[in-house]
Amino acid sequence: MHHIGFRLTDNADPEERLEEAALWKALKDHYGDRISAVTDESPAGDDWILFGRGGRFDTGQEPVSSKLEYWNDPAFLENCGREFSVVPYEGLKGAVADLHARGIGAFVKSTRIKHFVCRIPVGADVDEEIGPMAFSFMDGGPSLMVQALAEVKCEHRFFVARRRIVADSPVMVALTPLDWRENVGMAYDTPVSTRRRMNPDFEAYHALAERVAADMAPEHAVIDVAMINGEPAVIEMNPMQLGQVGLYASNVRGLATASETLIEGFVPRKRPPFVISADDEEDFDDGADAPSSSDVASP
Repeated sequence: MHHIGFRLTDNADPEERLEEAALWKALKDHYGDRISAVTDESPAGDDWILFGRGGRFDTGQEPVSSKLEYWNDPAFLENCGREFSVVPYEGLKGAVADLHARGIGAFVKSTRIKHFVCRIPVGADVDEEIGPMAFSFMDGGPSLMVQALAEVKCEHRFFVARRRIVADSPVMVALTPLDWRENVGMAYDTPVSTRRRMNPDFEAYHALAERVAADMAPEHAVIDVAMINGEPAVIEMNPMQLGQVGLYASNVRGLATASETLIEGFVPRKRPPFVISADDEEDFDDGADAPSSSDVASP
């Protein structure tokens, strides 16, 4: 039985810091002496299983991979509720032009996580909207998801382990696990809205998330559902990496219990660190920060 580590950070963001502390507390209560905090002063063993926020690349010790190409998953594509395509940079203008010709704006998102998103309304110029970020997509860079701009309301996050929903929360940036009980079955119109109300469509959301969980390629995932153009649909999916995905007002004790499923049968194998030679790395300032949210945008 492998020991477990939880990577603690010095994150100063109040919601993220509280999420981390609540999850660490729940995991410690669940696993007891089998789990230890991992810090710069107390590093993990090479054969430990790791939860918590890590770097850009997996180390081989995370029980769930950071790679989840949901944009290729039929379970997502059949339930995304909007026109959706994936193209290389060279196909971007054509895909956007096709939407614009029918009076539909475009929402463009990189397939690299937290890399780039932008809106291209009808009449807008693709080159102007992409700007210098275009260089990051050329010559074998990540592909681009081209989606119809849509009216998106009342986003809700479902955590799935072995195809079973184990926790959920409405999406609103100020929510933390402290807000769990009073937010069961609730909704916020947007991620920054402060008005809470009952979600009359929660059962439909839950049923949709269950269908996607049953059919999706991975066994574990985080499924984001919302009202898109007036109907429940899937916005996106994320890897079920505890400590690396926003928890909002989810039940962290339920997540801690479900983590047993994530680590079952997993054998950690630490990889050598990924290092880019200074001679090979190019200095490039794209003039833009990576977005903090990957939500589908409304026009």
